[in-house]
Amino acid sequence: MALPSPRPGRTVVLAALTAAISLWMGGTAGWPGPRWRIWERNLEQQLLLWRGPRRPPPAVIVVPIDDASLQQAAWFSRSPNQPAWTRGTDTLPWPRAAYGELGRRLLAAGAKAVAINVVFEGPSGKGAADDEAFRRFLAGARGRVALAAEMLEPEDSRGAGGLTLVLPELFLPAIGGRAAVGLSNSLAPVPGEPLRHPEAYASGLLRAQGVESPPGLSTTLLRLAGWPARQADRRTGLNVYGPEGSFSRLPAWEVLDPQRWRNQPLRARLQDAVVVVGPVEGGRHATAFGPLSGLELLATATANSLQGDGLLPWPEADLRRALLAMLPLLVAGGLALARRPLVWRLGVVGAVLALQLLAAVLALQLNHRWIPLLAPASGLVLLALLHGGNAYLLEGRERRRLRQTFERYVAPSVVAEILADPESARGILRGRVLEVTVLFSDLKGFTELTRRRSAAGESERHVRQLNTYLGAMVAVISAHGGTIDKFIGDAVMAVFGSPLGRGPRYEAAAALRCALAMGERLRQLNEEWRLQGGEAAGEEPLASGVGLASGPVVAGQIGSPQRLEFTVIGDTVNRASRMEGLTRQLENPICLDGATAQLVADDPEFALHSHGQRAVKGLGEIEVFSAAAAHGGTAIGGGGPSGNMGLPPGPLPPP
Repeated sequence: MALPSPRPGRTVVLAALTAAISLWMGGTAGWPGPRWRIWERNLEQQLLLWRGPRRPPPAVIVVPIDDASLQQAAWFSRSPNQPAWTRGTDTLPWPRAAYGELGRRLLAAGAKAVAINVVFEGPSGKGAADDEAFRRFLAGARGRVALAAEMLEPEDSRGAGGLTLVLPELFLPAIGGRAAVGLSNSLAPVPGEPLRHPEAYASGLLRAQGVESPPGLSTTLLRLAGWPARQADRRTGLNVYGPEGSFSRLPAWEVLDPQRWRNQPLRARLQDAVVVVGPVEGGRHATAFGPLSGLELLATATANSLQGDGLLPWPEADLRRALLAMLPLLVAGGLALARRPLVWRLGVVGAVLALQLLAAVLALQLNHRWIPLLAPASGLVLLALLHGGNAYLLEGRERRRLRQTFERYVAPSVVAEILADPESARGILRGRVLEVTVLFSDLKGFTELTRRRSAAGESERHVRQLNTYLGAMVAVISAHGGTIDKFIGDAVMAVFGSPLGRGPRYEAAAALRCALAMGERLRQLNEEWRLQGGEAAGEEPLASGVGLASGPVVAGQIGSPQRLEFTVIGDTVNRASRMEGLTRQLENPICLDGATAQLVADDPEFALHSHGQRAVKGLGEIEVFSAAAAHGGTAIGGGGPSGNMGLPPGPLPPP
């Protein structure tokens, strides 16, 4: 749909609103409020779900102390010959010696480094022998085992106040000091913020507060394995690989049980891998794929650092994010204003929106970057509503203009049909060639009557009677599907077949039927005026002549920019006017040309009579016909004899 030509001011307003929306959405992307952050995070989660789970690196393996391990230990402990590995491993906390045996087997299978996600604070509750067994393991695996530390916040600190670092003090000498220790803490989830890498707490928040602490446990694990992190962990969010259990898992009991360990197919995959060990009970962390345990979170952080695929907003600077969010809005707004059709404008906005979504998906999928999406997408939707609303207002204004234009000429039902396709309606106004029948009607002797009544001071009465007559004629013409073209004093010009046509034969028959009905209606008016007494007392009844001509015309709005009129022009119009003039000469109330006679010749409703070739001013010699109803009667009120009601033998002339 093409929009009507807007006023220049409307385009300026659209451009200003586009700029305002762009600035608004750009500012929102660069400096979002709390609720907007939540919405954007929800959108990010949806895109991650759309992307689906990813395959984690095979070099990171999880050894969970899960329900299966506890249940298996409990089942074996009830056996008469209880295996040694089940002693104390049916409940948490485990003996520290069990962790030592677990780590020993994993390292013996080829693991480069093992992280135990358990804080070993103080002496073991199982006795000094338990601590000594674990210490021997750590001493033999020095440089390959990372132990967890914990930072206690003020509300749960047992110190005098502030932060308290809990270290595995008993085992620091065995593992080589604090260099083999990593924090197990991570930042508490904040609504609207991504799940951050644990290093954001250890090296980010704590160091920003001037607190010296070990790095995150995942960082320590990779350093012991000799693998550098491939990203700035403290700035990134965790890019989860899927739901809980996405990493290769080797249940702890299958490592400790000698028979299961010998036949374990995952044993070969431990070669040159890093392993995270620990219970899977405890805190859960919400992600797009569901809650993750602390152990799964540690594995995810390790894998993200190893592959450099943590989530990071891009650009990171607020101003640059704002400018990037504004760019698609300005591009879409500029292109939309370049052309007026609504389809173009909405198509541009829709295309830019699709490209924006595609860019966000590709950036997330290929580069693990989160570019602004919610703000520009919202802005593009607002632009679509802006242009759609503008088109609706313009279309409504154009419809009202077209309706006002056509309702002056045609029946409301025809107007409704025209406005069903506004573009066609505008084509009608611009001009086109139509096959129509033109009707001219004029009152006989009305000029003399006007002069006489003006001299007698009866102008008001005269105008009232003329308006009554014209109103009645308009009603008759509209009832027969004609279009009122113009009034010329007491004369009426009507067109059948414009602006919409029902076929030349149909329109010619409707025009002739209308001419007969106009005569009957004038007869009724004369009778009404006679009965009223006073209005036309002592005066002859009004009589009229009607001329009809059929053929091509040019139809459209014609005039000056200050005054336009929808009308028809061409020889057919001139011929119809000449036919009306001949009604006085031939003393027949209805005269029509040969083209009209040809179109209605087969209609039994009419009786036609040829008057032969007649000289018509400006048109030369043409054959002229008169018409009446086939069953007799006066065709037009006040007229003379109707003449022969049949056509003479021989074919009619071509239209």
